[in-house]
Amino acid sequence: MDTAALQQLKLRPEGARLELEPLSDTGNAIPIGIRLQAPPGLTIESFEVFAPENPVPRVIKIKLGTPQASYKFDTRMRLGIGQDVWLVAKLSDGSLMGDHAPTVLTSSACFDAS
Repeated sequence: MDTAALQQLKLRPEGARLELEPLSDTGNAIPIGIRLQAPPGLTIESFEVFAPENPVPRVIKIKLGTPQASYKFDTRMRLGIGQDVWLVAKLSDGSLMGDHAPTVLTSSACFDAS
């Protein structure tokens, strides 16, 4: 999914937080934190993280076995260049919530299109 498509999604900003360092020395292992809190009466079914400027834009896709009212997840990802990283979560009513955050790299990690 490219940046233009992500910008056109109608994402609820409330309850979704993507934690990402604004500046990193290298794109090899960028720590990210995902914090989701569904609105009252709804649950989180799945979420995805996109880095649209990477050779492979979808960084991760998680489908929760049991929908949750809140969810926390920490991991690391590779980035090819500095860019906006996007979090998109699907709720039980089919609506989407999400967040995005920019990061700047001083060295790229995706020289080989991986």
